[in-house]
Amino acid sequence: MKRSMFVFLSLLVIGALSACAPKGTPTPSVADLQSIAMANAQTQIALTAASIPTATQLPPTLVPTPIPVLPTEIPQEVIVVPPELAPVAPLAIPEDVSVSSDENPCNEPLSKMKGPHVEVTFSNKTKGNVSLYLYSYTNVFGCGVGDVTLAPSESVTTSVPKACYDFYGWISGPKDSTPTSYGCLNFDQTVNVRQDDLVFTDQIQ
Repeated sequence: MKRSMFVFLSLLVIGALSACAPKGTPTPSVADLQSIAMANAQTQIALTAASIPTATQLPPTLVPTPIPVLPTEIPQEVIVVPPELAPVAPLAIPEDVSVSSDENPCNEPLSKMKGPHVEVTFSNKTKGNVSLYLYSYTNVFGCGVGDVTLAPSESVTTSVPKACYDFYGWISGPKDSTPTSYGCLNFDQTVNVRQDDLVFTDQIQ
């Protein structure tokens, strides 16, 4: 309806202009008038459409993704029950086995040795007290250990088995020392105990 009214008004204006125009000007044809009216109508429609505000597109609303809540596992207390220990049987010791605290036969006293004896004089040539120990080697008559105690400048004569011995002495005061020696007592003789060694009458040193 509006479009027809606009065309009609356009034709009316064109007719009025044609009446006022000077003579001699060519009159446009009906086709030209329709083309001009159609162009004006399209221009008007375009201006009208451009003046209409367009709707602003809103961004999509973000929906938060729910975070899954994991169940909290409570550790259970583990009770370890120790296994029962089997009773340990006592160690059986055979009755025919004898246990000796000292299996060295040479730790027996010299008095238990058999065989010939000799008379030996032990003479202390120091100014200290002497403790002299004799360890005999094994022979056909056995072995053993003995000791002699001497005061300063004292001499003692005793009977000992005929054998070879290791001698260990401890001298206390006024000058402490530990004389040692080795010798064989095969006959009656004298053993002189000095500060640092022993001297046998048949082994002059």
